Amino acid sequence: MLEEVQDQFILQWGRMSSAWGINRTMAQIHALLFVTGEPLGVDEIIQRLSISRGNASMNLRQLMEWGIVRRSRHLGDRKDTYTSEMDPWIMLARVVRERKRREIDPTIEAIRDCLVKLRDDPSDESAGELRERLQGLLDVFALVDEVYKQVFLVDRPFEEVVQSALLGNEPGNLPA
Repeated sequence: MLEEVQDQFILQWGRMSSAWGINRTMAQIHALLFVTGEPLGVDEIIQRLSISRGNASMNLRQLMEWGIVRRSRHLGDRKDTYTSEMDPWIMLARVVRERKRREIDPTIEAIRDCLVKLRDDPSDESAGELRERLQGLLDVFALVDEVYKQVFLVDRPFEEVVQSALLGNEPGNLPA
């Protein structure tokens, strides 16, 4: 029964993540580590998810880069094991940080670059309209960036920030 529930979660986590543009296998490895709650070796991951060693290795490396999976080796063991971050709030904060770094920050830079190039011809009316649209988009991204800084770049734990700022609840007392 437990393995059936774990498999259901793993499949759904993979579906959801692929809808968000995250590699399905990467999400399923993460889900497996999260729902089992125990360190697993590459061979165990490969067997449980029926994936290749190369696929497992590549996706584990990415999950470690995202900061939501850790690799460890116990004294005397020859093989690495992997564990997931178990705190959902920390996990979410790390995923948001990584998505911002990989997607939003480069987009902001591209928009700024476009605006610089459009300044070269102030007499072109179409260019002026495009400048306004791009500046509006840049303003939206600036707001997103400010929210990110207020919520994710503070010393308090993310859960506490969300509960106090948005929900008015005490930590640990989120509504069901």
